[in-house]
Amino acid sequence: MKRFFCIALFAVIVVFQGAAQDVETYTALYDGTESIIDRLALLKEVSAAQLSDADEFFANALRRLLTEYPTVHSLQNKEAADSMARLLAEELGTRKYLAAGQNLWRVVEVFPNAVVKADALIALGKMEAVDLFPQVVQILQDMNAHPTPDRQEGERIAFGAILALENYGKIEGYLPVYFASTAWYSDRVRNQAEASMEVLAEDPTEQFIAVIRGSSYSYEAKYRALYDADANARISSPSKAQAAVAALDEGWRAATREPRYRTVLTSMRKLAIGMINRYRPEDAAAYPLLERSYRYGTDTQEKLDAIAALASLGTDDAVQRLSNFIMVINGRLQAKVINADDQQMIRALISAVGNSGNSLGRLALQTVSALNWTNPIKALANEALEKLR
Repeated sequence: MKRFFCIALFAVIVVFQGAAQDVETYTALYDGTESIIDRLALLKEVSAAQLSDADEFFANALRRLLTEYPTVHSLQNKEAADSMARLLAEELGTRKYLAAGQNLWRVVEVFPNAVVKADALIALGKMEAVDLFPQVVQILQDMNAHPTPDRQEGERIAFGAILALENYGKIEGYLPVYFASTAWYSDRVRNQAEASMEVLAEDPTEQFIAVIRGSSYSYEAKYRALYDADANARISSPSKAQAAVAALDEGWRAATREPRYRTVLTSMRKLAIGMINRYRPEDAAAYPLLERSYRYGTDTQEKLDAIAALASLGTDDAVQRLSNFIMVINGRLQAKVINADDQQMIRALISAVGNSGNSLGRLALQTVSALNWTNPIKALANEALEKLR
């Protein structure tokens, strides 16, 4: 009977006032409506009316929904409650009504429906509820960590959290979104994460370096961050060079006996050295790191890459180090303890000094020519000398 009365009253109001419904009228009618299904219909009507002063109306409707939700049991009423929560999240988010932020977070906590949770998260981002930003970040980090029992449900929540962080527009949301782009989700979620990353940061160099240097990130994550920094078209060459030096430093600073991790660190150092070769950082920290890779690199390729990077830099510091390496091998030749690796390295070093074009390497090359090296190596040294003239 009460439901019939409310519907009849609503019809009367519409007839008499038509499009001129005001918030007070809707509030009185909503407060007198007990059926959740009828309230949903009324909410849709208020939403369609696009009343500019309806913020508090929607906030009160959400407050009432949260209070009554524990007593909602039938499937039909639960579906109506879900629809109400979604509509209210949309309205309050679009209106940026911050006073409703805590109640929207309660929707995330209380409603089991993943789509409802996602819409509430998106609304929090739209209204830029700063006090709830850490909770939204945590939601996405938790989702990124491992697949949920119901993968679709987890993806829906993650999708909402990604859009929420995009809407917040805070750079602190970049890394959770970045890790979502490489997590267990389907392409739909990962692609959205990639799109949101572009909105959150034009140049995410600092974020990638934070991963490379961060103690809480795995070696795989560090390597992936360097790889993605290199591949990111928005990052300038000087910034990529900065990330490369940081990664080479981290690659030598990290210590592990686990073969798998050592392999990852070696790969990261090689990638970093290749980037230093291409982008030529001005950071003096690169030189001792490259020397370390030459002296203690895990394999021959890392040593050769370090030589090539020093040649590419071509500075006095770089060429002096290359010359020193040559002189050390020259000493091994004179001591008659030369080996096959030395033969390979001397060739690479001679070519590197020549390719540097820096005359500071002349003495080392002349010494090669004067010692009892094979004719092919002496010829290589003479060719390199010609490049220095």
